[in-house]
Amino acid sequence: MSIILSEEHDLIAALHRGTLGAPPWEDFLEQLRRRTAADYASLFFQGEHDWLQSVRIPALNRTSDAINEIHQWDSGDTKTLPHNTMRLNRVYSLDELIDSNNPLQNRFKALFVQDENIRFARNMRVAEPNGGQIWISLGREKSDFSASDGALLGSLSNHLAIAAGTHSELERQRLKAGISADAIMRLNFGWLLLDASGRIIDMSEQAEVLVQEAQTLRKSPDGRLITERSDAQGILHKFLKMRQAGENAVRTVHLSDEPWLDMLLTNPPADLPGALQPVAIAFVHGERSSSVDRSQHLANLFGLSLQEARLAVHISRGVTIREAAMLLGLTLETTRLYSKRIYAKTGTRGQADLVRLILASIVALA
Repeated sequence: MSIILSEEHDLIAALHRGTLGAPPWEDFLEQLRRRTAADYASLFFQGEHDWLQSVRIPALNRTSDAINEIHQWDSGDTKTLPHNTMRLNRVYSLDELIDSNNPLQNRFKALFVQDENIRFARNMRVAEPNGGQIWISLGREKSDFSASDGALLGSLSNHLAIAAGTHSELERQRLKAGISADAIMRLNFGWLLLDASGRIIDMSEQAEVLVQEAQTLRKSPDGRLITERSDAQGILHKFLKMRQAGENAVRTVHLSDEPWLDMLLTNPPADLPGALQPVAIAFVHGERSSSVDRSQHLANLFGLSLQEARLAVHISRGVTIREAAMLLGLTLETTRLYSKRIYAKTGTRGQADLVRLILASIVALA
């Protein structure tokens, strides 16, 4: 079977598009299987930190079990496994890859090929500089592959290596983005873009969660941002009128005590892309957990008693010692004594220093 250049280009295009797929490379494998008249086409991808992915056309239910067992073998004596001894970019037949007299390799064949009726195969291993690898395999039951089939597979080696590197980088970025998104969620931080009437033009995912779940913010039927506290709504209304008049302004708004939630109203960036023309941006930030949970975290982190930790939470919210004494049901003298212990145990020199310490601590992510 001769190699047709346009078909090879189609395969290469499908291969590079496949790095964005979920799961990746399904269309590429299906095209390759049809092009070589194979009964199956499969691809194992191993990332730089040994995590594995597998795609097989047609799919088999036991694919995940095969991955797990191959991964367990990889964690042990890797030199005995034939797929690790394959020379890079070389196409192997099944007989070249598997020693039929070796029971361990026959067991590996059952996992790697995953079909006991397969008698003929072409296999290749490629690698990218950061450690990612791809094993690709084509199998047939009744007839062997031609030389042109092997040549086609070999001609894809450089593109497979590039695809492995691209996929590795995408997975790294997905991991970083996922962790960053989780950190933002834990910080309970979000933003909303508002027009002159207070309608929400756009908002971050976390702000959307706050609007949907919090009792302090909501979206009106006509799309305007509404705060439950009348004083906060008044500040928002005045701020929007100032912005509509062309004034540059910044306002802070307290939204909730439990859990603590504040909002910063400010001018939007001047270089927003597209047709967005907001007059204001609202940053919303607060405590994700209750004061009870935060008190326990502070007690564990700084060696405070639970009552001292509760006082530290109030101090971090800007509450005065006198106000905190009333909230905690303590005498003013006891509250002052506790505050001195807090400063001593945390190594801080006053309220402002303590606030900075708590906001910068891991408790903010709890």
